[in-house]
Amino acid sequence: MNKIYIDSDCKLCNGYGQYLKYRNSSLILANQFELGPIDISKDQLVYERNGQKYYANEAIVESMYDLGGLFRVVKLLKLIPQRFSYSLYKIFARNRYRFNSK
Repeated sequence: MNKIYIDSDCKLCNGYGQYLKYRNSSLILANQFELGPIDISKDQLVYERNGQKYYANEAIVESMYDLGGLFRVVKLLKLIPQRFSYSLYKIFARNRYRFNSK
């Protein structure tokens, strides 16, 4: 069973988790504080599939891919160099609360 750990204080993270849950009812939504201390300290989105954990931008790609259908095209994002896509993720993650403001 697949599980996604999200920051429950972040409206954007919650929205993403709810969208995934809506598209995949077997997905388990969990709070990031259910993770171990090392994973919590990373402050990244975590997606777990069959015991394997994916972090940050890779978690987004894998969770979208598992929705199936047209969402499988998201794997093409892996063609972008990891360093660049991770840097974009970190910029977005650092400012996620600013994006949530109304």
